[in-house]
Amino acid sequence: MPLLTVIVPAYNCAGYIDECLGSVLEQLPADCELIVVDDGSTDGTANALAPYEAQDNVKVLYRGHGGASAARNAGLEAASGRYIAFIDCDDTMKPGFIAASRSLMEQDFDLCIFGIERVPLQGESELWTVEDASYPSTSAFADAYIRIRSLMVYSNCNKFYRKSIIDKLGLRFDEKVDFGEDRLFNYAFIRECGRIRTSSLIMLTYLQRSANSLSSRHVERYFERVLGLHEAKMECFLGLSRDATDEEKAEFRARDLAHEVQMTIDRFAAHPEERAENMPLIDTLNGSRERPADRLPGEGG
Repeated sequence: MPLLTVIVPAYNCAGYIDECLGSVLEQLPADCELIVVDDGSTDGTANALAPYEAQDNVKVLYRGHGGASAARNAGLEAASGRYIAFIDCDDTMKPGFIAASRSLMEQDFDLCIFGIERVPLQGESELWTVEDASYPSTSAFADAYIRIRSLMVYSNCNKFYRKSIIDKLGLRFDEKVDFGEDRLFNYAFIRECGRIRTSSLIMLTYLQRSANSLSSRHVERYFERVLGLHEAKMECFLGLSRDATDEEKAEFRARDLAHEVQMTIDRFAAHPEERAENMPLIDTLNGSRERPADRLPGEGG
């Protein structure tokens, strides 16, 4: 059994898929595998992937276009590693990362969480990091998350997942959900975890190359859908918590909701057409239409 399977869904990325795969293969040991899933690309990605088929620890799968979730699920079906990692085709793995993180896999954690370097289309790069810490149970992790808030639970591209838990749950990405599916996958996985590790290692660089990213594309009923993800998050972490006080839980809920409201309002600069659709629900949560539209719950005056 390979120690690690790295799954890369690929769609219309002929111009940079070699950079992504090269960053993995240059450090991939013989006891790990790489699975690339071409999701019905129309730009020559399949031709770019063909040379990789001959490599011993690489599997290249071709399928009709079904979206990133369907491609990840196809990768999961073919994976045989003890741990699973996902990397998007516009990511590059940090040099030496697999060797640096190997000891964590050998310590049998159920979930390992790492940092990300994000490079936006414009502006400076950002490091999103977590501290080195071990949690003996999901309850301990949930209590820490309620209190700390910075444990990088959303993305699926900065984690090692124990595959036996995925198999036990029959866990897959919801192919009917086009944003937030990674959060839902993670919440379901975390509920079944035992030991969890966060690491200050930076796993990858995410370079936003496409206007198709969530921040760049229009999303129907955005805030209504965000509220659904917020409630799923509360159900997961408040349900797992054992030591957080009622006051800490209430603050966690209010803080997370205020954050989601602010993130939605921030979208309006790029998507002014979303304001009319989303503001009535935000105004309801703010408690009064008399208050300034961009004011968050609990903000001054």
